[in-house]
Amino acid sequence: MRRIVHISDLHFGTEASEVADGLLADIQRQPAHLLAVSGDLTQRARQGQFAAARAYLERIELPKIIVPGNHDIPLYNVAARFGWPLRNYRRLVTTQMRPTFHDDEMAVAGVNTARSNRWKDGRISRRQIDELRNYFQAQPAATFKILVAHHPFIPPVNDASATLVDGAKAALGMLESCECHLILAGHLHLAYTGDVRPHHVEIKRSILVAQAGTAISRRRREEPNAYNVVIVDGDCLQIEVRAWNGSRFAATGTSEFRQSEQGWTPLGK
Repeated sequence: MRRIVHISDLHFGTEASEVADGLLADIQRQPAHLLAVSGDLTQRARQGQFAAARAYLERIELPKIIVPGNHDIPLYNVAARFGWPLRNYRRLVTTQMRPTFHDDEMAVAGVNTARSNRWKDGRISRRQIDELRNYFQAQPAATFKILVAHHPFIPPVNDASATLVDGAKAALGMLESCECHLILAGHLHLAYTGDVRPHHVEIKRSILVAQAGTAISRRRREEPNAYNVVIVDGDCLQIEVRAWNGSRFAATGTSEFRQSEQGWTPLGK
């Protein structure tokens, strides 16, 4: 069994300090094997915001997969945005732009979907797809495979027209061939879970997506601050959403799935 803490959209520069403290306390109560951070560590990609994000994440004593989001690229500084878009991220958070983690049960890869010329929507390139293919194909067949990205591959239930990451079709074709099981993402500040197949009819193999809300930012878009706890246990997968209730984080919903020849089947249905 493996437990993954999945947080996203910290947006340092707009963080709510009480919520940030509560998140650390709640994570410390969650025995886990990995922390997945799916982008937007900062609000405006400033040095002080990155330094605060790094100091905060260092307090979480877990192996980490961290990827940047669009807010980690400067918006108003045009020279920096196009000339050195992730310089502060690399200097102050991590130099690993293709982060990976693997153990006896799971293999996790992070991908940078943030782009200077597609500041909001993001993109995954052919080169990145090839690199991910090489990584996932090198893993043992029984390994549970996970991709961490910032931008979404499926829309939320109440907004089927939401823009998805450019290159999703090609990336999902690769993930299907590599037998990837799960994608963790953020960006929309909404917590939701779904299978890629209803949204990408060319994909025949079931791949689940777990989107995380904003963990600690005041930019909540009428949604509570929230994060995910993912539990992988053989052919079963559990995704628990833990949300801020005004004084602490608590479980607000759990999705459970079992994998069979037909793909991921929600339990209880």
